[in-house]
Amino acid sequence: MIGVFIDTFIVLTLNALVIISTLYVSGGPLENGYTDALKSTINSGNLSQIAFGTVCGERYGAMFVAVCLFFFAFSTILSWNLFGRINMVYLFGQKSNIIYTLIAIGFTFLGTILRIDLVWELQDMFDQLMVLPNAIALFALTTIVCKALRSTGVDLKSKSRSRK
Repeated sequence: MIGVFIDTFIVLTLNALVIISTLYVSGGPLENGYTDALKSTINSGNLSQIAFGTVCGERYGAMFVAVCLFFFAFSTILSWNLFGRINMVYLFGQKSNIIYTLIAIGFTFLGTILRIDLVWELQDMFDQLMVLPNAIALFALTTIVCKALRSTGVDLKSKSRSRK
């Protein structure tokens, strides 16, 4: 859980602050205001690189972002692969391990050859699809949670705890 917190809250918040604080500074891409010519230069794939290039110089900023992105992507691939494998083995048994490994390798390979915008859109779609099994599990566990709450003395209608 601490890895998720560090990745999503600390690292991404700091990245966003660097981007926001460098856009309009002297030498920043929006120093003279937004123009249509910037649409061909700035996109979601290189925004961090441009921001760090503004602060550290174009060459060193690009190298810094590349190194950070390598470690971030590598650790993310390893952790998500581990989480997925553990869940597949739990749901479908040890034999599903090989199938999951082949699917993970296939998607990792596709991620290296497809357009970056398509990869991010697919990643967003698959993340959003994870809502479905989670919502089904929440509805399926509702009665169990209510029984557990009642056994502790919680009155579900008044939201107050009754003494027994």
